[in-house]
Amino acid sequence: MFKKFLASFLLIAAVLIVGAQDNTAEASWYAKVSYCNEYISLWVSPDYDARRIATIPLGAVILITDDYDDGEFVSTRYNGVYGYVLKKYLDDAEK
Repeated sequence: MFKKFLASFLLIAAVLIVGAQDNTAEASWYAKVSYCNEYISLWVSPDYDARRIATIPLGAVILITDDYDDGEFVSTRYNGVYGYVLKKYLDDAEK
């Protein structure tokens, strides 16, 4: 009886974990760098006074991982580096 309980518990846990991963994937989307001359800055935090950690060229496609309530910055990943960019320089893009 304990083995059936354990098997059921593990199955339910696996379903919940897979479901949580799917929800995370749906919370992100891709965007294309647009509306700039050459590049945009990738910042260490969502703040105009933050340190720039990279530049992202015009036309690059980046993964947006979160949208901030203030509407100006979004959390992103570009070339394996996580940071923040100004939303006004982005356009929706396909994967």
